[in-house]
Amino acid sequence: MNGILLRKLRVIEQVLAELQSLKPLSVEQLQADWKIRRAVERDLQIAIEAMIDVCQRILSEKGQTPATTAAEAIKRCVQLGVLSDEQPYRRMVQFRNFIVHQYEEVSPAMLADLVNHRLHDFQQFIREVRAYAGG
Repeated sequence: MNGILLRKLRVIEQVLAELQSLKPLSVEQLQADWKIRRAVERDLQIAIEAMIDVCQRILSEKGQTPATTAAEAIKRCVQLGVLSDEQPYRRMVQFRNFIVHQYEEVSPAMLADLVNHRLHDFQQFIREVRAYAGG
């Protein structure tokens, strides 16, 4: 597997391990401890950024022009057969945009739900990219 892809996937795996260590995560914990809340927000942002970087790298390796948006990068990786379904990854990109641009509105309930119930989407992304890249 390409060294850059492998490095980015390892970043996602590290972040997932950090987030998994917080489970089960409650809304009350996030409300009571701003450090945990900020760590969760940042970890999720890092994992999504790494996912986008992986998609852009795959497009580059295929000799394609870079995608102009993260959502386009996801869509083109689905079209290439790297990823099986666009929806969960588009939701991740939407969430990343939300925490970057509307950071004052990120609710503890949203963060708790993502950590407790949506981390499998990142794991699926890793499996699909590894299957595509042979590693």
